[in-house]
This record gives sequence, C-alpha cells and structure tokens, in this order.
Amino acid sequence: MVFWNRGRKDHAPFYLVSSAGVPNYGDEFITRAWLDWLAAHHPDVPVWVDCLEPGRASHLFQDAHPLLRTTNTLWHLAFAGAGPSLADGADYVQYLVRELGSPRFDAGLEHLRSVRSVHLLGGGYLNALWPHQLLLLPALTQLRASFGVPVHATGQGLIPADDFGSRVRRWVGSFSSFEVRDRASAELIGGDVGVDDAFLAFANRRPVFSSSASPDTMLLIQGDFDGGSRESIVDGAVDFISRHSAKPVVGVAESLPPDDGWLAEALGERGVEVEVFPFLRLWKEGFPGRAGQTWLTSRFHFHLLGASSGAAGAAVSFRRDYYDVKHHSLLDLGTGWEVASASFEGISAGLSADFSTPRHLDGLAKSKESLARKIYG
Repeated sequence: MVFWNRGRKDHAPFYLVSSAGVPNYGDEFITRAWLDWLAAHHPDVPVWVDCLEPGRASHLFQDAHPLLRTTNTLWHLAFAGAGPSLADGADYVQYLVRELGSPRFDAGLEHLRSVRSVHLLGGGYLNALWPHQLLLLPALTQLRASFGVPVHATGQGLIPADDFGSRVRRWVGSFSSFEVRDRASAELIGGDVGVDDAFLAFANRRPVFSSSASPDTMLLIQGDFDGGSRESIVDGAVDFISRHSAKPVVGVAESLPPDDGWLAEALGERGVEVEVFPFLRLWKEGFPGRAGQTWLTSRFHFHLLGASSGAAGAAVSFRRDYYDVKHHSLLDLGTGWEVASASFEGISAGLSADFSTPRHLDGLAKSKESLARKIYG
C-alpha cells in the first residue's frame, strides 16, 4: 500500500463511502466497525456515510456515532454514469465533480469539496461484476485533483478486473492511500496485501459475538448464488449436516434478507429441524459463532467471523474469479477452513487452532487500527 501526504480541514466532517444499507451483514458490519472506531477517537467530528440505502442505514447505525448523517450522492452519481462505455462514464462523473451543472447532484457534490477526507470502506463492490460501481474511483480522483480533498480506500477486493485493470490501476494510483485485502488485487495495483476491514471490529468496545446459545452446526448458503441448482445445493447441505451434526437442530443464518432465507425452508422440507437466525437478530445480538461449532457458508464474512469465533468450517465458492479469491484471502491468513466448489464434492470442515486466539486476532486488529490512525490522525 502506498500512502501520500494529506491535508486537513479543521471543523470539516469525515465522509465514508460504503455499500451498506441493503442490508447485507458483512457490509453493515464493516461500516459499523468504522463508525464505532471514529466515535471512540473523534466523537466531535461529524461523519457522513454515502451508501446504497441511506434511509435504512440511518436506522442500522443510529447507535454507532453521535454525529452521523447519511446520503447517497456518490452512489447515485455512479449509477447515472453507467452505460456501454466505462470511459464515457468516467468522463461524465469527473465533469460533474469538477464543474457541477446537475440539479440532481450539485448540492451533494458541492458539499464534498469541503469535507476533511473521503474514505472508501472495504468490500468486494469495486470490480468487473458491477462496472458502473467502478465509477466511484474516477469521481474521487477528480475530487482530489480539483479540490485537494484526501481520498482513501481500505480493505478492497478488485477482482475480477477483466478488461478494466489498467484503468483501475491508474485511478488507484491517484488516491492518497489505497489498501487491498487479497494477493490478486495487490498484484493488479502493484501494492501490498492488507486485511479485510471487518478486523477493525476487534479493536472496538462493541462485542463481536453473541452471548446467546446457538446450535453446534450452522449454515448460510446465500440466495443470490450464481451456479449450481438449488436441489443439488440442498443435497450437499443435508449431506454435510449428516456428517457433522450429532444433534437434531441446526442453525441457518441470514446475511442478505430475504434472499438468504431460502435454505431454512428447503431444509425443513427435507425433515431437518432448523433454528433461524435472521439478519436483525444477528445485528442486535452479535455474530452467533463460538468454539465447538461447525459452519458451512458461502458468505465471505461468515467465514471470517466464524473462524474468528473458534469454529471449524467449510466455505462454498460459487465463482472462481470472485468468491475463490475472497475465501482464499482468509486461508492465507490461517483460518484452516476448507473451500469447495458449488458441487460440494469432498467438502469437510477444517480449523486452525491458532486463528481465533486473542494474540492472532489482536494482531490483525492492530494492523487495521494502525492504518485507521494514519488516515484519521
């Protein structure tokens, strides 16, 4: 990761950009971790969160920072620039950032000129799967070039890049700092590998894990998967349960409501007794992971948090060019879990006894907090 000197505008707000508000547990978890950290270290500085659904976000994060405001200026700008050509979209968003001229965006874009910094929070939303979202990058490089606003990014996953790699590399090079979380993204931009933003939560006071009881076997197979039939996926899940669960009840968690709720119903039709952990329960109580559990999940942040809780587990990957990269970044950190394709062939639960130790998690949290202090002082 490269870090350039930045200016500071006293009495100006911080400005975060996040894919939160949908809601999707991992994106919300990351956003709340940063808001919790800023509330602890900069409680008197207002914070704006620019996200997909600012109304929902205002409810989800109402207890995270006392001076929080939400908007969707940059996300709407990126959507407006979407079209057949990424180059044309980049020209469009950069022109509006620089010159204004649109009643839809001018108030928000003018406000951006006076913020203390802009920070793209981590996640997997900047890649070729959603090309229009890449337009957040040229918009922010223009903001820095024209108005001197520092722009940062942390914990990003940029793969797959496809034909956009050279353009993304050029935009990233114009940021004040840019951190990625996996080796393939680091190779793309010529930088170092950092860690996912979720690890910042372990540096905060808010408990990460639930204190409530949860089943020994937990599952989350996302409903927005690409590849494999639902019937074959349920077959694989039932087989996994039969090999790893000695108790009649299994837990099914939900990250993206209502899409992720499908598995509970499908398992019930197969005669499996299920306890459902909906998104809002996880959000209020904490992540339902603990040592002694076994997890099967396709969601990246459930792999991260499950392993951090001391649970053994297996991760299912529905796309080699996207989910494989994400899950293998956690294997590189030492989760010890197994990763398998959507066929579930040969899948079994793994565990690294060292990953969930306080020493290891503290090290990951301190690494992320060190970066936070560089960005925010």
